[in-house]
Amino acid sequence: MNQDKDLTFLASCDNEDLRTLCDILTYNNKGELRMSEQLTNSDAYIKYYPNQMTLMANEIADELRKFGSNTVKTIFRKGEPDSYETIVRRVCNRMKVNVGDGDDTQSMERELLTAICEQTTARLSDNELRTLADKAGVEHKSLNHQMLVSVMIFAIRRNTFLLTEMIYYVTARIANMLLGRWITMMGMSTVGRYLSIVAGPVGWAALAGWTISDIASPAYRVMIPAVIMVASMRYRQTALLTQKL
Repeated sequence: MNQDKDLTFLASCDNEDLRTLCDILTYNNKGELRMSEQLTNSDAYIKYYPNQMTLMANEIADELRKFGSNTVKTIFRKGEPDSYETIVRRVCNRMKVNVGDGDDTQSMERELLTAICEQTTARLSDNELRTLADKAGVEHKSLNHQMLVSVMIFAIRRNTFLLTEMIYYVTARIANMLLGRWITMMGMSTVGRYLSIVAGPVGWAALAGWTISDIASPAYRVMIPAVIMVASMRYRQTALLTQKL
């Protein structure tokens, strides 16, 4: 299987992030191995899981592409699954995220993450929205609920810290929903301005609103959370590198 250029960065990711991605691919929300997974029988998994995940990054990438590909088409391509870029586009279409034909992988990932954060924001109560607006320094006293939703969605796209923190939370929440554990997010200590808002009642019900319907679909039960996890890992790695410059 050829190495996918969009997934080579996994080899430099945090061990806990990679373990979470690996577990999403191999276990269902009941803690049982997925019937179709092939990763846990590999030599790399037996040797490196769970403490040396970077050494099995290629195997994780291959498993992700297999899950996201059409089996028949893969056979005709002599075992070569779809590219990660194709899989991301497929997930974006499923989630009704507006992406262009010429958008690259990272652009589509960012649109996907932003859309999820916006959907979560749109489901907040009026009090939660106003508390979040206060934290973000957004004037809101004269705004009704719908206007406030629009203003905060605009703020998410413009405020890097707000978007980053909500992405942190979304990823951790998905891991908790699917795997029954919270993950320690690489770089979490670099931001904290909004965490008290997004880690409270804000996302627990709101995030579940879309995950229940979308992840329930058998074809996307693995790929939606897996792609969100990869997108978040890339986004956070890029954010950390930017902070160090």
